[in-house]
Amino acid sequence: MARLWICILPTYLAFSPPGKTPFHVWFEEPQPRYAQKWSSYLEVYDRYLSKFRNSSCSLLELGVQSGGSQLMWRDYLGPKSHIYGIDIEPAVTEMSQARITNFIGDVGDPAFLTSVCERIGHVDAIVDDASHVNWHQKLAFEVLYPCLEPNGGIYIVEDIGTSYKPGYGGGWRSEDSFVEFAKAKIDELQAFWSCSGSVVSDRRGRCQQGALEVPISSFTRSSSAIHIHDGLIVFEKHYKEPAISLETGLKRLPKRFEGYSAYRPHLADWTPPEGSCKVPQPFELDIIHESFRSRANQTFSEHVESFMNHVSAMGAAELRQKCGEIMSVLQDGLHWSAFGMDFTLLQLKRRSVSVEWNASTETPLARFLRSTERDVREVLDWYFDKRGTFHPLVLVDLIYRNRWRPTPQALRFARARDALQLQREGFVRFEDFGLDLAWLQTEASAAFAASASTSLVQAKQVRLQSLEPLLKDYGILELTAFYLGADVEVTGYKLLRVREGTTRADYISSFWHHDNCGSRLKLFVFLQDVGEDGYYTEIARGSQSLAYYWYGPAHMSRFDDASVEASFSIEKILSRRGGGFLFDTNTIHRAKVEGPGQLRDAVIVELANAHKMHAGIPAQGPCPEPKTYKRPRLSPATPGVLAAPKVAQKIWGEAKGKALFWRLRLRR
Repeated sequence: MARLWICILPTYLAFSPPGKTPFHVWFEEPQPRYAQKWSSYLEVYDRYLSKFRNSSCSLLELGVQSGGSQLMWRDYLGPKSHIYGIDIEPAVTEMSQARITNFIGDVGDPAFLTSVCERIGHVDAIVDDASHVNWHQKLAFEVLYPCLEPNGGIYIVEDIGTSYKPGYGGGWRSEDSFVEFAKAKIDELQAFWSCSGSVVSDRRGRCQQGALEVPISSFTRSSSAIHIHDGLIVFEKHYKEPAISLETGLKRLPKRFEGYSAYRPHLADWTPPEGSCKVPQPFELDIIHESFRSRANQTFSEHVESFMNHVSAMGAAELRQKCGEIMSVLQDGLHWSAFGMDFTLLQLKRRSVSVEWNASTETPLARFLRSTERDVREVLDWYFDKRGTFHPLVLVDLIYRNRWRPTPQALRFARARDALQLQREGFVRFEDFGLDLAWLQTEASAAFAASASTSLVQAKQVRLQSLEPLLKDYGILELTAFYLGADVEVTGYKLLRVREGTTRADYISSFWHHDNCGSRLKLFVFLQDVGEDGYYTEIARGSQSLAYYWYGPAHMSRFDDASVEASFSIEKILSRRGGGFLFDTNTIHRAKVEGPGQLRDAVIVELANAHKMHAGIPAQGPCPEPKTYKRPRLSPATPGVLAAPKVAQKIWGEAKGKALFWRLRLRR
């Protein structure tokens, strides 16, 4: 009987009582799997999705949970439909069945979303019912909107009430919320109408009078409507050209304008009105820790003075052009916070900036700068040294961090869930690195005993034979290469001891900071148990994506405790001896030394983008050359699917004491 009911349910849903949609009927009947939707959503679903019923349509749902809503979509759309789902829970794969296919991955991972899009092709509808975290919603929209059927596709974002909740990365009128993102999309939708001196532009964005106030984008041309509903935002996708005026009728009265002036100032006399070029200030001084505020204030004042002198020296035409280029980057998704700027959405939207590091007469850095879009370079020129001392470092990170790469599931030696966490939060834990811990502790003790230093914080750079297996660990190296999207080099390591009685005054790394090096990774191996009663590391989750402004004075990267804790979720890194963690040093982090504490010894291994290390970035840059020996590097030469290493992996016990060279290739 149950089987018969399942067979006739799609037909039954085609007929619903007056005042009820098929979705209302579905919720009134017992269902095999749990589903939850708000009552106000059901009529909205029916309004926009009814055109797809009983056709060979497809729907992608972000957030499968218990799978009940997938059955609802399948029953509603009919026997020719196919439902796809995305969820981070591995058990969701068990829910795949006839006409339902699920993918396991993180909606915060652009590479994963891209791979799903490439695999399933165009879909007729996308429903975002995943984490409801605001940056997840924005990221998913930017990646998956191109995957939507271009002639009539529907994109629904649910539960936009989280746009008003700081816990989800939102807040009323917060620029980080999805609602504010959608408001900006309204401007983008209307770009054809944004000529300053005439009604509408032509298809190339040329205005009869004035200039476009809103740049015409792919979203402008591909989208026909944005609908705001109670708890939902719906985007309709239709390719469009600028509207043309249709006229008819014989009797016509003259138009009357009140307060309208056709006067256009001469370009040579043009001055940007106050506030017309709304470029964010390059730093917020309030986030500097009070212990460093006086030094920070002096540096900040010098920077602002230099910044304003540079702007004042520009001619009106140059300033107008520069403002336009900067605004185009902001409108395309450059994200700002008090701590820095995030280019992730910008790169996902454009997908046009790329760089290949091949031998040629032109240096990689010169070719890189030449190929980078002009408006991105202009943005960096506003905020960084005009001589190019700092911003090449930011550019290298910008490109590689947002480069296309294989999905985490394609990794051969590293775990996919570690790759997902590293991308999402900037760190990943390891319970046990599998080292000979007694040997490592013996070598470490001998190194510290040989030092006459009585400092509470000691760093020693010595070669540790017991560490060799870790430096040749395919899993660690492959994970790092995946994260950085580049050749990876173990640039060195050191021993670090933090003694009992250490205070913040003794240890500058006990203040919230980033390492002033852009994207690179550090691996911590603990030689003692690290609990809450000891000296542990704290990390601000998700702060690794920001390109920070100040790559010079260390005191400009020591942040106020309250500012960091108000902006990020904080993770305590606790571990048993022999374990530890891998993290991006571009995250905001600190060593927690308040309280009595206990002795902590750790080995810190540095891993970096090999191209950045050898790109010709000026020597006075923030990343010094490593002082210990370098290992051979793991090298994904081109993006694609991981292939087997050229040199077969060997059992570490057999390989101990030998030099093992490897090269993993990524190919399209």
